[in-house]
Amino acid sequence: MFEDNYNAAIGTQPTTNMPTRIEGDYSGQFKVGVNTGSLGDINQNAEIFGDVNVAVDWTDGQSTNPFTGSASNILVRDVTSGASETLTGTLNVDTALGGTISRVTNPSTVVGGFTIPETNTGAFQFGMNGRLSGSEGEVDATVLVGGTFHGTNAETMTGVVSGGFSEVGSTNPAIFDAGIGGVIYLNRQ
Repeated sequence: MFEDNYNAAIGTQPTTNMPTRIEGDYSGQFKVGVNTGSLGDINQNAEIFGDVNVAVDWTDGQSTNPFTGSASNILVRDVTSGASETLTGTLNVDTALGGTISRVTNPSTVVGGFTIPETNTGAFQFGMNGRLSGSEGEVDATVLVGGTFHGTNAETMTGVVSGGFSEVGSTNPAIFDAGIGGVIYLNRQ
């Protein structure tokens, strides 16, 4: 169902009437692929899905992180064999990874005698981290999310996901033992 829900979200027009205040809950999913890494037991033929629920408490001009929430029900699927496993653990929004919402006003203009009305668009960014475990061991995961608002009054968020996994106890000097990249959608509840 991820593909249908994601396509519906990105098929919604970008927000042109971004509000100056958002207080509400958004739910959706992310889908990422493991795109780098060669150490340990991390499967490079995997795609990972997670359910995401965040609460937003934001006012235009706010400098503090407006997001709280988590990702859970994290499923890893081997794209070659089709085998899947649900990992234990939760990723939580971490204010140390940042969290912002921005509102941009594009003033009304006249082009070729036609008036193009003012629009107000919006973008967002937040990060999550936590420890996950499964049959291949334990990993510390960091997920960074960023994108734009869609729909009337910012009813949907869509964007990209990046980050990675570090195996617990790894001696790899790199930031991550394996990187991830993918997409996310979140619909206002």
